[in-house]
Amino acid sequence: MNPHEILMKAIHSERDRRFLESQHYYRKGVELLRDFVNNERNTRTAKRYYEHILQYIERSKSVDAQVEKLLKTGEFLKSTQIQEDSQGHSYETLIGEYFEADVHEIYLEEPYLQRPYQVENLVIFLEMAVKKCPRLKFVKLLTNRVGNDANLRDIQGSLRLRGIEFVVERDLRQHDRKVALSTGIVIKIGRGLHIFKAANSSYSLVYVIMILGVV
Repeated sequence: MNPHEILMKAIHSERDRRFLESQHYYRKGVELLRDFVNNERNTRTAKRYYEHILQYIERSKSVDAQVEKLLKTGEFLKSTQIQEDSQGHSYETLIGEYFEADVHEIYLEEPYLQRPYQVENLVIFLEMAVKKCPRLKFVKLLTNRVGNDANLRDIQGSLRLRGIEFVVERDLRQHDRKVALSTGIVIKIGRGLHIFKAANSSYSLVYVIMILGVV
């Protein structure tokens, strides 16, 4: 897509209240416009496009505010403890009740996706989300390092076939773990997606899952 198409998609997503998606496309579109301006030799043309950039940045501020509201820690609703070596748990039994038809965007912070079993946990989580959220359109993953880029591209392609955009961003300083749903629910999990023991692994303490609602 060219910058115009990307920014139009940002506007449409904003109108549909898909703020995570809108924020992503505003940033992407503005970045492409800046690249164009930096390479444009015609001063008048560059100035005109720079004015457009400022307009889109100003417009995106309300979207940024909505995303900030979604991701902030809200009112405490529920806490669940999972004892070491307990069985019978799954993402669906633990947090599935919050993944409902009204969810159309998901924000996920999971720093650790280097090992195959960690990527498998991500796939299981996304399968649950797709099954329980028929209107899901956008998933944003924030992680610090990824050792399985090819696997993430496969996931991205699979979700795209279902009409779901999957965006991965990296922040090397990122260590938090949480899930935020467009309905205003924030889920904080002590070990993130990796609440299950890896094969032949000895780690595992008491996992705490906190459910919060945005005030």
